[in-house]
Amino acid sequence: MEAGSVWISRLACSHFRSYAQIDVSLPEGPLAFVGSNGAGKTNLLEAISLFAPGRGLRGAPAAEVASRNAEGNLLNTRGTWAVSATVETPLGARQLGVGLDAPLGKRVLRLDGKNKNGATAFAEILPILWLTPDDDALWRGPAQDRRRFLDQLVAAYDPTHVSNAQAYGQVMRQRLKILRDAVKRDATPDASWLDSLEESMARHGVAMAAARRGLMRRLTDRVAGGVGPFPGARLGFKAGLETALAEDSALDVEDQFRRKLAEVRQRDGIVGQSTVGPHRSDLEVHHGVHGREASQCSTGEQKALLLAVILGHAQLLTAARRLKPIMLLDEVAAHLDLPRRAALLEALIPLGGQIWMTGTESITFCEISGEIAVFSVHNGQVTQES
Repeated sequence: MEAGSVWISRLACSHFRSYAQIDVSLPEGPLAFVGSNGAGKTNLLEAISLFAPGRGLRGAPAAEVASRNAEGNLLNTRGTWAVSATVETPLGARQLGVGLDAPLGKRVLRLDGKNKNGATAFAEILPILWLTPDDDALWRGPAQDRRRFLDQLVAAYDPTHVSNAQAYGQVMRQRLKILRDAVKRDATPDASWLDSLEESMARHGVAMAAARRGLMRRLTDRVAGGVGPFPGARLGFKAGLETALAEDSALDVEDQFRRKLAEVRQRDGIVGQSTVGPHRSDLEVHHGVHGREASQCSTGEQKALLLAVILGHAQLLTAARRLKPIMLLDEVAAHLDLPRRAALLEALIPLGGQIWMTGTESITFCEISGEIAVFSVHNGQVTQES
């Protein structure tokens, strides 16, 4: 069965970032948005990323993305904003919307005109992947950046991962508050309450770890031999629940994790941190040719490994979910030499989905000039050039 095409045919933004009002019609296939630095190219990609679980590619709170003038004052005094998209799917067009409810100060999601709840409201309809310039430092940066990247990949493959991660985070914060309060009051916390919270942490935490480990195994199978012109990669974990699942059943790992949580209660309360769990896991990536860990590779090799992973993941999504994902690639060709840039652009075309790319010059995309629609971004407006 051939994978279905999912693409955005219309994007409208109101009081979002640098866009007071835009309404843009879009073709299927690869798109390039060209403009000077600061013109608002990344803002377009961020608008699309808000249809994915979480806070989008910048991780910004909903109240921070409303349009402002040069002095930093809100253009819309209520601080509201909205992004809407018409998404073409194999089953017909769908209308997606996200915005800020000013009185409540939170995001509102709408699907086909009806309010929706939950971070995964659109995940079954619109799988989205993205890369930004900040990801170039992923392999040598802090572990939390790799966890964020990993969970983005897992959520695109299995939208239920977001619900498990949110539930885990909620009970983890409740447990930590109890422990910290007990330390401050020099009191003994309610053990039965902690037992209940830790049972929930173990259940959701192991589900998170299993989803991560499952995706990494599938992705390694996909990228081990290389993806197009980019090198092979081996993906795994340095420690944690994910590695424990390689040795023991999920139920056994839940028991082990629950016992460990009980064991470190006093320590967690004193240091004010949850010291064990999937929120401390770290992704490990090795170059498929010479075997060096990604953090020890050259800058060019690190970028090539990152591209191999994201391209391989797009292929995996297409095969597993029978949907071609939307890809948001911000300045992805920047700092690549001409051969690598050409190889990247040529590798993107066979994916067949709608690919949103940004750049400062149209010439960046000349290798695929006959297959890409180019848009100019200038003064808060988006117009198609070719």
